[in-house]
Amino acid sequence: MKFPIFNCLITALFAAAIPVAAQPVSATDAVAQLNELPAPPATLSEAYRQACPNNAGSPDAKTYYQRWLDKIEKAGLENQQLQMQFYQKNPMGVRPAAPPTSRVTPRQQASMDAATSELAQKMLTDPAFAQKFAQMSEQEQHTYIAGLLAEKGIKPAAGTPNVNTTPIPGTDVEWAALCSDYMQTAVDISRWEKQTALQQRYENKHQEVRDWTEAAIKKLPMYSFGEYGHDHDPEQLKAVQKEALAKHRDLAAAMWLELRSMLLEFRQEAKQRVTPLNDALIKVRFGAGYDFGIHYTTVLSAQSMMIQEAQALLSNEISMINEVAKWELEWRNFKT
Repeated sequence: MKFPIFNCLITALFAAAIPVAAQPVSATDAVAQLNELPAPPATLSEAYRQACPNNAGSPDAKTYYQRWLDKIEKAGLENQQLQMQFYQKNPMGVRPAAPPTSRVTPRQQASMDAATSELAQKMLTDPAFAQKFAQMSEQEQHTYIAGLLAEKGIKPAAGTPNVNTTPIPGTDVEWAALCSDYMQTAVDISRWEKQTALQQRYENKHQEVRDWTEAAIKKLPMYSFGEYGHDHDPEQLKAVQKEALAKHRDLAAAMWLELRSMLLEFRQEAKQRVTPLNDALIKVRFGAGYDFGIHYTTVLSAQSMMIQEAQALLSNEISMINEVAKWELEWRNFKT
């Protein structure tokens, strides 16, 4: 049998220290990462130069942006490694609670157990003492118990009791709310729907050009080429095809002007999404000497999404650059 007042005094006599476990995340400033991305090309011609360096035969702007893609990938791998290390140590996904480190020696513990047993026995066998002890003030009870401990060779510690008052790890910041707010906005696909609608609108215009081209060719006079059959006049056919390519190129240039503004808007929205959680991570120095507690895996997952967001934005821009650059490439490569 042990008494709460006795346990409280023991805590005051012998300090218990709870070790702090650092839980680092990737040292990636998500806002800085987005700011480092080069601006989308200003014109169709610039998009062509990025996608088709040295007059390449097919558009591939990925090469131009490879340095930034590599940096994003490195940050993502760092985050993945930290997640893997955590789950290797904690297969159930929960870090076991660290037991407090007691300064009590085995001999002192034995003495305290003996004193506890003696006090319990006296209170059980001596009702008058039990009543008297219950009527004592807290200070009087402390003094009595201190005397018992002194008889066992244990002296109370001098000064302010070293009681652990450290808050539960990770509770100084609303990590769960920050991560939830970010992840909910990150999975919103409405922005991609806006882009898809824009692409479809211009695809309809390109189809109108294809229809015009087909109708214009049908109107061309046919010429006989003897045993080779008959066909449209090559020069007139080339003129229609060249005009069609010019129309496609003009549409690509117009689309890019609209699309570029939209892509820059996507970047700004991404910065607004990641800023609250990113700022909180910066304040704790990305977990250097900081314990996220039970929120660690949630924070790692949210950070992974922030890193992937930059990659998704840039990959989408590369795809759009390639899409418009192909029309510039076809127009330039047309043989008259």
